[in-house]
Amino acid sequence: MPKGHPTSLFVSSTCYDLSQLRSNLKSFADSVGLEAVMSEFDSFPVNPSQSTVENCLEAVRTRADIFLLVVGSRYGSMNDTGKSITNLEFSEANAIGIPKYVFVKKAVLALLPVWKDNPDASFESVVDSPKLFEFISGIMDSGEVWVFPFEDSSDITATLRKQLSYLFSDCLALRKKVSPKDASIAKLGPKALRIAIEKQRGWEWLLFAQSLQDQLDAHSAKRLDVELGISFEEPIVIGDIDEVVPWISKRLDDVMHTAAQFEKALAAGYEKAVGKPGEPGDIGRIVHLVERLGNGYERLLDWKLKFLRLVVDDEFKALVCLAAELVSNAITEIEDFTANLYPDIEQLIANIDKHPKGGVITRTLTLTVPNIDELLTELNRLERNFPCAPSLTEDTVARS
Repeated sequence: MPKGHPTSLFVSSTCYDLSQLRSNLKSFADSVGLEAVMSEFDSFPVNPSQSTVENCLEAVRTRADIFLLVVGSRYGSMNDTGKSITNLEFSEANAIGIPKYVFVKKAVLALLPVWKDNPDASFESVVDSPKLFEFISGIMDSGEVWVFPFEDSSDITATLRKQLSYLFSDCLALRKKVSPKDASIAKLGPKALRIAIEKQRGWEWLLFAQSLQDQLDAHSAKRLDVELGISFEEPIVIGDIDEVVPWISKRLDDVMHTAAQFEKALAAGYEKAVGKPGEPGDIGRIVHLVERLGNGYERLLDWKLKFLRLVVDDEFKALVCLAAELVSNAITEIEDFTANLYPDIEQLIANIDKHPKGGVITRTLTLTVPNIDELLTELNRLERNFPCAPSLTEDTVARS
């Protein structure tokens, strides 16, 4: 929500059977200075070009600071997927990561274990659909959200007063820890931000690993383009052998430079970022380092995408395809190294007291090229067919 705007409370529930309860919750929200976002009031934002469901989900995405789910005895109307509006609203709130409070009618909660033991039995006297039990069970089984029982609105408001107080206290604690002058903090993703704030044992290593994964994830669209072999950028048309070989040679120089800078960034920057043993890490340096490594990874993707844009005569297509594969190993190796880094570090931290004091534990990233025999064979073939063409030497290819 914009700065200076009242904190909003989105109330999600079926309306008709809980109309009085919802009215009481609106009064509660007003009394504690919260803006209630509720579909039955004229303050609820409506886009005339969207459906009822789309308007509700849009309100969760754009207007909800805190999400309150109240489950009574009705599952409610369903969309084409068989999910109710409240179910969809909860999923939306879960996706955007806002605080969620869930209340379920006590009588319904009491029947949940009975339903689990007898899923085909009839519970029509209590609930309108067994899907209600499925919904509640899914929330509780996830273990991600606490579920409070209630009998009437006073149970909900009494609990909310306490829980909102705890939330406010947590926000104040967060405000103390995060300096508004530290621009690096603003660049962190949700999980990385939590690591930086909590600063538990080994936080520097975990922050580096998580932030590096976030950097790679930021380029997932390009990675998919590489995987699919597609590029909608303007084609690069080269029809002469005198142009093809120098073009490829220049690209090989670029990839060698990128790989060297990637290695240099890790070697020169990692220890300064996470700190020497016994010294604290530097969040600013960690963020800067992973950004640069992310730049290097993106350049490798761009390098391969550039080959996809290359239009050449059939005589040179095999050479182009083989040359384009020279970075495939490096891309995969960076991804595998990053994917394994966080769980490896977590395990090391958990067992760090078992290692001898002063010992050194290393994780090495090695960038390699695929087997180049086919590429060299193709180069030799072209040199025989075009003896006056510029030469792409074996040494140049091997060094890449």
